[in-house]
Amino acid sequence: MMQLVLSYSLLYADICVIYATLSLSYFILSRQSAFSWDSRPWKRIAFGLFSGLSLWVMASGQLAEENQALLHFGVVPIILATFFGGWLSGISSYLVSALLPTHLPLDDLVNAVVLIPLLGWRVWRHKTHQVFYGALALLALGWLVLAAFRPPPQGWPGMLVTALAALASLAASYHALNFAERHLTRYFEMRDHATLDSLTGLNNRTSVDFKLISLHTWQKPGGVLLVDIDDFSRINEGWGRLAGDRVLTWLGEVLRQTVESEDFAGRYSGTTFIVITECHNTDPIIATAERIRQAMAARPLPLGGQGDVRVTVSIGAAVYLPGMVVHKAVEMAEEALGEAKRSGKNQVMCSRIMQLDQLGDVPR
Repeated sequence: MMQLVLSYSLLYADICVIYATLSLSYFILSRQSAFSWDSRPWKRIAFGLFSGLSLWVMASGQLAEENQALLHFGVVPIILATFFGGWLSGISSYLVSALLPTHLPLDDLVNAVVLIPLLGWRVWRHKTHQVFYGALALLALGWLVLAAFRPPPQGWPGMLVTALAALASLAASYHALNFAERHLTRYFEMRDHATLDSLTGLNNRTSVDFKLISLHTWQKPGGVLLVDIDDFSRINEGWGRLAGDRVLTWLGEVLRQTVESEDFAGRYSGTTFIVITECHNTDPIIATAERIRQAMAARPLPLGGQGDVRVTVSIGAAVYLPGMVVHKAVEMAEEALGEAKRSGKNQVMCSRIMQLDQLGDVPR
C-alpha cells in the first residue's frame, strides 16, 4: 500500500515537472514577443531543450525506474514542443529524450512513431483543439495496442492510471500554453499598435517623445539624428501616394539595417525620422548618419511597372548632454537638417556645438 501511495506521489510530481518546465520556458522565451513556431531558430531549439530537460528530471525519479512511466510521460514534452515550437522544437526535444540513460530502444521507437505524424501534419500550423484531441486519441490507441503486445510490468490497472495521468498532463499543459500564447500574442499586438508606426514598423511619435523624456529624466547623453527624405513631394506627385508610402517603408527598412541594435529609431513626423544613438561622440554619430545616407543613395527603389526612383535623404546631427534641455538638442538637429537641405541635399550636417569640438570620451 505504501509503495502504491509513493508511486502516485511521484506520478503527481512528474505532472508538475512537465507543466512547470514548459510554462516557465515559454514565458522566458516570450520576453520581447510571444513565442511561437515562427520565432527565431535559437528560441525554438531552446524550447525543445527545455522540454527535454523535464524528461531528465523525471528519469531520476523512482517512478520511472519501477513502472516505466517514461514510456507514457516521455512523449508528452515532445508533443507539446512540436505543437507550440514547430518541427525544430519537436526534434530537439526528441533528441534530448533519446540521450536519457534510462531509456530503452522501444521508448525511442514509440516517441519517433508519435513525432513523425505530427511533423507530417504540421500540427503547429493547424493548432486547434480538434487537431490536438485527435492526436491525443491516436496516442491513447497506440498505447493500448502496444500494451496488448507487451504486457505492462505494473499490470493493466497501473498502466491505465499512468497513461490517464500522462494524457491529463498533456491536456492541461496544452491548454495552459494555448491560453498563454493567445493572451501574450494579444498583449504584444496591443503594445505594438500603441508604440509602433503602422506604415514603417518603427517607433511612433509617442515612443519618440517617451525616449526623449527618458534621456532627460536619467540625464543620459546621446546623439540625435533627424533624417528627412529629399524631394518627397516630387515622388508623391510623379509616382503617386502609394509610391510615397513605399519610399517611407523602404527608409524604415534601411534604418533597421544600418542603425546599431542598442540605438533607437522612430518616425518623428511625416517624412522625418529620428535616430537616437547610445554613443555621444561626434565621429560615431556622423558615421551612423553617413551609413544611413549612403544606404539610401546606393541604389534606386524599384516601383514595379512604374520604373525606379532614386531616393536620397538629408540628415541633421546634434548631441544631447546632461544639463541640456532635451528638446534643444532636437532643435539643433532641425537647424542642421535645414542647413543640409539648403546646401544641396543628400548630405549630413552637424549642429553648431558639434562643429566646435568632439564631445565625449572614446569613440566606439
